[in-house]
Amino acid sequence: MHAVTGTELDTVASLSNSVHLTLFGLCAGGSIAIAIVLTTVNVADPSTHAAYVGALIVSVVMSLYFGIRGGIDHRAAKKKLKELKSGK
Repeated sequence: MHAVTGTELDTVASLSNSVHLTLFGLCAGGSIAIAIVLTTVNVADPSTHAAYVGALIVSVVMSLYFGIRGGIDHRAAKKKLKELKSGK
């Protein structure tokens, strides 16, 4: 059996353990970059413009999904940490 301190438990349950938050950051950054392109560049080809709009929509939806999942992971980690510290 190993002894674990409260600080070590806090480290385990920290936000850095969530892959969803990393993917949220990537998708949010992509959304911002695509939105900047759409607002600053005159895209003449309709199919290229449609591709940018589609990529923007997908990026925004995936940002929402990964952000929500990251929040859920964070709450679950905090709950588990509380259970471990209380000895249950």
